[in-house]
Amino acid sequence: MNAGKEHEFYTWGEWLKSREDVLKLDHYECQRCKDVKHKYRKAKIVHHVKHLRSRPDLALSIWDEETGERQLISVCKQCHEELHPESQRQFKNIRAPITEERWD
Repeated sequence: MNAGKEHEFYTWGEWLKSREDVLKLDHYECQRCKDVKHKYRKAKIVHHVKHLRSRPDLALSIWDEETGERQLISVCKQCHEELHPESQRQFKNIRAPITEERWD
């Protein structure tokens, strides 16, 4: 999938149906929290295990038929950010703070 076309894909009716199917399949529970952290958290995001850009042929596939593994899984926002740390670069503080004062 070409860069810039993701928004079109994620608003496409076929994707929205697949997304809802995955969330229902996973009972709206974050699969990563369950498997890795042994906790239950609500999932609102459907994650492509194999990136959409590199495997557009699996864009709507819940399962990867070649490997028999899940391709689409439900995750919470925190887990999705952990799975895609590169997307968080845009939020890093580019400049040093003006003062040392902190509110945390």
